Amino acid sequence: MIGHGTSLGRRLRALRLAKGLRQAELARLVGRHQTAIGPYERDEYAPPPDIVERLARALDTSPEYLLFGRHPRRSLIPLVGRIGPGGLAEPAELGTLALKDDRLLGWRVEDDTMLPAYRPGQVALVLAAAEVRLEALAGRDVLVELADGRRLLRRLLPGARPELFDLAAWNAPTLVGASLASARRVVGAVAGEAFAEGGSD
Repeated sequence: MIGHGTSLGRRLRALRLAKGLRQAELARLVGRHQTAIGPYERDEYAPPPDIVERLARALDTSPEYLLFGRHPRRSLIPLVGRIGPGGLAEPAELGTLALKDDRLLGWRVEDDTMLPAYRPGQVALVLAAAEVRLEALAGRDVLVELADGRRLLRRLLPGARPELFDLAAWNAPTLVGASLASARRVVGAVAGEAFAEGGSD
């Protein structure tokens, strides 16, 4: 049993309610019996480490926060304005954005295969988790791993058969009928200068 001073349960309950989830829904999301969440929220016992990881993912937080109430070090970016109609930039103090940097991987771009979308010197930001339903990524830029182990930055397109995909590039021939082991969505790219010295190696 967890000690009375601990508030894992309170943090878990607050996050679940903020997401608008019932206990049974959260339990289903993390692969537990529908009655499992109540005892966690009442601090009757702690979830095992693998379930803490799943709970954190389901609730858009970190295991560190659930267990100890500490946020991991996050990259904070000041949000200083909005781009409105006609592209007009309007300054406004809108707080900060915390990057979900624990969910991102960076890949340094060193050639022009995907110009103009990705330029040499940029870092492509890729989701760390692979997409389960590859067809959901159709039409998006992805980092794919082919069945033979090669990885490519490409635009994913439907192939001639449901299990195959075409991989398009701006400055290279389209790879037709590729069998994929996995695909991760590219969510953007940033200039190498955006990283602290030594932080982009």
